[in-house]
Amino acid sequence: MGPAVCFSIAARISGMVVLTGAAVASSGCSAGRADTSRDAAATPRPVTMTVSRGSIAPRFLLTGELEAVAAANLAVPANPNGQTTIRWMADEGAIVKAGDKVVEFDTASFASDYGEKVLLRDQARSDLEQAEADGAGRLADKEFASAQKAIAVEKARIAAAIPAEFLRGREWQDNQIALSRAQTELEKAKEDLDAEKKATGEALVQGRLALEKAQREVDAAQQALEGMVLRAPRDGIFVVADRPFEGRKMQVGDAVWIGLAVASLPDLSRMRVVAKLPDVDDGRIATGMPVRCTLDAFPGREYGGRIADVMPVAQEDGRRSLRRVYTVGINLDTTNAEQMRPGMSVKVEVRVPAPPEALLAPRAGLDFSGTSPRARLASGKVVDVTIGACDESRCVVVSGLKDGDRLRSAT
Repeated sequence: MGPAVCFSIAARISGMVVLTGAAVASSGCSAGRADTSRDAAATPRPVTMTVSRGSIAPRFLLTGELEAVAAANLAVPANPNGQTTIRWMADEGAIVKAGDKVVEFDTASFASDYGEKVLLRDQARSDLEQAEADGAGRLADKEFASAQKAIAVEKARIAAAIPAEFLRGREWQDNQIALSRAQTELEKAKEDLDAEKKATGEALVQGRLALEKAQREVDAAQQALEGMVLRAPRDGIFVVADRPFEGRKMQVGDAVWIGLAVASLPDLSRMRVVAKLPDVDDGRIATGMPVRCTLDAFPGREYGGRIADVMPVAQEDGRRSLRRVYTVGINLDTTNAEQMRPGMSVKVEVRVPAPPEALLAPRAGLDFSGTSPRARLASGKVVDVTIGACDESRCVVVSGLKDGDRLRSAT
């Protein structure tokens, strides 16, 4: 191979090396620039919001449900055991007529007790009849003995009335002694008769009292048995009551006790709304404020009303819930018995009076997790703030911020 050819090959190899190195370098620089841009994109810029002056929308939204103003409660009746179980119950929402059977309780636990009380009543009646018969027999014996003694006294009196001159020896004195003895025996017979009458009378009184007591117990047990079936006091819709402390409806097989309401027949002609107000929104509404209510089942129809009462103490929203709410009662202007049913969910829009222009802060820039609201400025500084009324997106700032302050998102 000649020198010229060798030079040409070396030049081509050298060029390839240079190009390859340039490509690698270019790739490395390009990769470095791409990584830098991705890092910049992966780091989110903080969202800032501005505090400004304005006026919030004059409304406040609550959720609640319908309930009847008045209802006929159906409770567990008195029974010998103090408690029982539900054996049968009408379906929730069933339309019932006055006199219809709606709830039936189990009677097996004290049905045998009723039988025992009947046996005790019958035994008491038998004992009384036996006492009356025995007393009548003893009184007859005592009366007969007293009558015999009275006859003996009359005979002795006749004998004692014979003059002594017509008798011999001690015969007159014997007649006098016999009369005295007969009179004594008569008095004793009368005392025995009186004592027997008193004893028999007391025994009969005790027997009658025992029979009356046994009869009362039988009547109470019978009334309890008959009362184990609850019937509708009037026409209406059957509503099953909630099980206390369990957050569910009553159901067949539940143990219940005397006086516990297991169902009700609400008066559908007068309905109201019971809503829940979160404790963080305390003070936003007051009694007398007008509202507009919309049934979730019938969104095309609105019902007017006013806030009637706000419970002064917040309670847990449910079992084991950290959320606390105030119960708000709302009186409706009209009631639609054809559409409204107890338990229907309702959206409530409170017509809050429009406030004058005020300093407003975006709600997303406020932190309500502590004991008092706070805001984080764009500089990173956290400040305590006092807020007033709020809507879905903004709150009135009473103190702690000024017009033009920029806030970071609190989340």
